Amino acid sequence: MCDKLVFIEANTTGTGMLALRKAAEMGWEPLFLTNCPDRYDGLMETGCSVLVCNTNSIPDIEQMLGSEIDRGAICGFATTSEFYIETIATLSQRCQLPGNSPQAIKTCRNKHMTRLRLEEAGIRQPEFAVVRSVHELGQAIGRIGFPCVIKPADDSGSNHVKLCRSREEAEQQIRLILDVQVNMRGQSTSMTALVEQYIDAPEYSVEMLCWQETMRCIGITEKQVGGAPFFVEKRHIFPAPLCKKSEMEIRSAVESALQAVGFRNGAAHVEVKLTEQGCSIIEINARLAGGMIPELIRYTTGIDVLEQHIRCSVMKPEPWNGEMVGFSGIQFLTAKEAGVLREVLGRERIEQLPGMRQLTITAKSGSRVRLPHNAYDRLGYVIVTGRTYEEVRDTLDRASEILEVRLEDEAAAASINP
Repeated sequence: MCDKLVFIEANTTGTGMLALRKAAEMGWEPLFLTNCPDRYDGLMETGCSVLVCNTNSIPDIEQMLGSEIDRGAICGFATTSEFYIETIATLSQRCQLPGNSPQAIKTCRNKHMTRLRLEEAGIRQPEFAVVRSVHELGQAIGRIGFPCVIKPADDSGSNHVKLCRSREEAEQQIRLILDVQVNMRGQSTSMTALVEQYIDAPEYSVEMLCWQETMRCIGITEKQVGGAPFFVEKRHIFPAPLCKKSEMEIRSAVESALQAVGFRNGAAHVEVKLTEQGCSIIEINARLAGGMIPELIRYTTGIDVLEQHIRCSVMKPEPWNGEMVGFSGIQFLTAKEAGVLREVLGRERIEQLPGMRQLTITAKSGSRVRLPHNAYDRLGYVIVTGRTYEEVRDTLDRASEILEVRLEDEAAAASINP
């Protein structure tokens, strides 16, 4: 019987473990392949079968799944990790199962390739230059100027993304990126950096669901970024408060961008900025949105985007007629200075706030924390719902005031726990 849905790794927060439980609820038998089970809190409680192998090697994965592949027991391949969407595309194609072409996903994963494809298609985006050695930086800066955004071509979670305002900052950031030969999942990097025009404009993400030639926009999320000169997402509110004209302009630009890169299957999370000149494509993420955005959508519309995304790995997604009812938002918790986490205060008061849905602290007591440089530096989150945008915004502001991160400096912590 063709009923095994294979997941290759997952994200470590958010929808990763939820996807495994969801697949089982939908009637499939989830198989979870990983090279490090200890990476995932709650994995053993999902009830899925866990297989340990080198998930950075497609031949090793195929060898692990050999008997299931041979007898046609696998109905689809899926992941919630940005780092494994190329692997999923390749395995799906080889087994003639639903999915995107490996080339389309490779184009989305590599931001330089994305930029080139959008440029060919004449789609609005930031000016950019590629840098593969420090010697190429001068020419790139001469073209883009300051301030500029410097980022790796193939990382995730805003890791090593920085706004640079001087040649010294830019050179330091380029060296940092080019020195990284292996990413956090043990995969070889492209050792390529992008120098991009900084666009100072409101930022949004567009949540899309695609099946073959059909594209449907689930909604648009308002995003707030903090931690300058780094880009750390600190708040999302869904749906974004946009006029009809702006909403249609953003949707049209995103549909054109997805067509240009060849994305055809599953959820896509496209980040844009709305400028006076029009909608500019910042990034195309060929995967389900992170940052608990699927939960915001579920609270507001009743649409289970995670379930629909999983269905795209196996079969056609189900029709839905979700209507926007109110608003939902998430506020991420971060440290205001570096140190060792002692405790987070204010949980009891947070739980009494109107519209409170979820309060999760992901950082563990005793762990080292710092001012946020990327998404991995976030310590937890609060999700709330409300009837109006203003109500959600004000509740999130209140949550930020209440939650207090208590730290110890490392010397003091070491004296207590030698």
